[in-house]
Amino acid sequence: MKWPAVPGRYRIGDPENPVAVCTLKDVDLEVGGVAICGPCMTENIGIEKVVKNVISNPNIRFLVLCGNEPRGHFVGQALKCLKENGVGEGNRIIGASGAMPFVKNLSKEEIDRFRNQVEVIDMIGVSDTEEISRVVRDCVRRNPGPFRGAAGVRDVPEVEAEFDHKREIKLDERGWFTVSINRTRNLIVVEHYRGYGKDAELNCRIVGRTVEEITGTIVKMGLVSDLYHAAYLGKEIQKAEIALRTGKRYEQDEKIY
Repeated sequence: MKWPAVPGRYRIGDPENPVAVCTLKDVDLEVGGVAICGPCMTENIGIEKVVKNVISNPNIRFLVLCGNEPRGHFVGQALKCLKENGVGEGNRIIGASGAMPFVKNLSKEEIDRFRNQVEVIDMIGVSDTEEISRVVRDCVRRNPGPFRGAAGVRDVPEVEAEFDHKREIKLDERGWFTVSINRTRNLIVVEHYRGYGKDAELNCRIVGRTVEEITGTIVKMGLVSDLYHAAYLGKEIQKAEIALRTGKRYEQDEKIY
């Protein structure tokens, strides 16, 4: 089985080391001498990723929780509850205090494996790397050896992205757009046209500085009907925003430089 099982914002150490470290919201907190170290921001999908990456490596026998809790999510507390109590109806972590402590993408077998495989070490609120490292070294000394039994991590198919928008995007019945930059006003300019060829007629001009505000306006006005067209347009406006912020040259359908 591949390890780590799922992608995330983590740093890999020695796969044979028995310790994993979760730094909660402290993304810059780095602890050495471990198998894997990284943050976790949410008490649902975040915890699911932690569990899958822990149980997919039978050498990991300790999970150290350190750093500060993400506000309102109580991820460390939820991980402790998952270890101590498991889940109840709807895969809700029993006793968790966060707003949405539901681990819908973990099977009973995965949860049982996590609860049996690792000892959870509570250092929540501690950001002193020397103090954390002392606990890590103690865990290494107490290493009971690899956990027995197949991990059985449930995963989803990985689809390799392949799409040629110039070949597959069809004309949108609601019209088409041009995207440009107005350096004088420091704005992205998106013009919407109805009709094609000799019947093309400018419908409106949308100006703004971010992809969120411009695409949100386009959707609110109902100017797109084709999802591929919408995805293409979002990509072009994002490129225009980057060019506007960085001073690079922007031409629609070309790379920014």
